[in-house]
Amino acid sequence: MNQALEKMKMLVGMDEEAVPQQESFMDDLNRNCTLSTKQRLYGFAICLTTGIACTLLSMLVFFNPIKFGITFSFGNLLALGRNKCVHYYYFTHS
Repeated sequence: MNQALEKMKMLVGMDEEAVPQQESFMDDLNRNCTLSTKQRLYGFAICLTTGIACTLLSMLVFFNPIKFGITFSFGNLLALGRNKCVHYYYFTHS
């Protein structure tokens, strides 16, 4: 009876000693994709300038809704992507 109880604890996750810890996808990705601080700052600057350029370029094609939507969305995604370049480093290494 005691062995059955131990097996049930292991199956539902109450017995942490018997269950091996699995590495997440993000842990594996972060271990394989390391960037220096200088590379992160370069990525930040490139994403920021291209994002602003695409957003401003979208104002030139304002009256063509498809081109406007594509360039404005791409510019905003690049501008948001710049945050990933810098903030990840400070959140994980502080």
